[in-house]
Amino acid sequence: MSKVTAKYQVTIPAKVRKELGIIPGIEVDIAKEGRKYVLVVDPIDTIRKKWRGRFKGGAKTMQYLDEVRGKVN
Repeated sequence: MSKVTAKYQVTIPAKVRKELGIIPGIEVDIAKEGRKYVLVVDPIDTIRKKWRGRFKGGAKTMQYLDEVRGKVN
């Protein structure tokens, strides 16, 4: 079990760090899932995977946004 410091920091146990591949400088996020909070390792990679391949066929970002939101004049 980890303890919260006076600066609201929590130490991630060594076993968990090794299992998740957490090293100094890595990006992590905390997300709510139901009544629990979970540690998400490298959320940027997760977002990239979610959006990968969305713009195949030459579509550009602004074209996509215009389609989704409607063109703003």
